[in-house]
Parts: sequence; C-alpha cells; structure tokens
Amino acid sequence: MLVYLLLAALLTDFSSAGVFYKDCGSVDGTISNIEVSSCASEPCQFQKNTNISVTIDFTSKTVVSSATTVVHGIIAGIPVPFTSVQPDACKDMSCPLASGTKYTYKNQVAVLPIYPTIQLVVQWEVKDQDGKDLLCFKIPVRITN
Repeated sequence: MLVYLLLAALLTDFSSAGVFYKDCGSVDGTISNIEVSSCASEPCQFQKNTNISVTIDFTSKTVVSSATTVVHGIIAGIPVPFTSVQPDACKDMSCPLASGTKYTYKNQVAVLPIYPTIQLVVQWEVKDQDGKDLLCFKIPVRITN
C-alpha cells in the first residue's frame, strides 16, 4: 500500500498541459507550460542521433539581464552533463527579461550516438546572472536507439 501511495505522489508531482514535469526549484520564474518534441507519453523517448526541442512558457518574477542553460541526466542520483546544449539562454529567449512579463524559451539538445540506452531523469535549468534558477524542471526520459 505504501508503494502505491508513493507512486501516486510521484506521478502527481509531474504535471503540465504539454509534458509531465516536476519543478525542481524555479526561483525567479513561474512555468506555465513545457513542450518537448518526441514526448507523447511518459517517459519521453529520446532517440539517439536526433535533436530534442524544448519550449517553455513562463513568467519572470525578476529582472534578468543574462541567463545560462544547464542540462543534466540524473543517473543513479549522479548528475551527468548534456554537453550538446546551447548554453547562452539569451539566444533562446528575449533578454533582458522584465519582472511580471510572460516569455517563451526555446532550445534543443542533441541526443548523441555515444549516449547509453538507458532510462533516466533529465534536469533542465535556466540560471540567471546571479546563478539562481529562473527555471528548473525534471522529466523522465528513456534514451533509445
């Protein structure tokens, strides 16, 4: 019974009109929707040798002059960086950001052929000029051939 309750709590924590996600500490922004290409069901299927597009609709809670994208795969509790993502988040949205304004962030990550075929959690962060998470979310992913 405890296992079922924990599973229900975990699935409730992942939510969105676009994809199931868990906010992992968005301090300076509020996520309203996340779209991930090739993610029709959970876990998202990331096929090797493809590019996965991520679109996030959000509202900034503060003024942001610059931002950085950081993406990790969490494997057995260990964050492993996805190095194939464009790190300058201002190339993916309209910087500077004003407080209380809605924005759309669009970026992509290449699923390299050297990545193992594995199920993991992807943590996607957009950090502001002070290193605080403007946006942070986690999604369950399966890397496939």
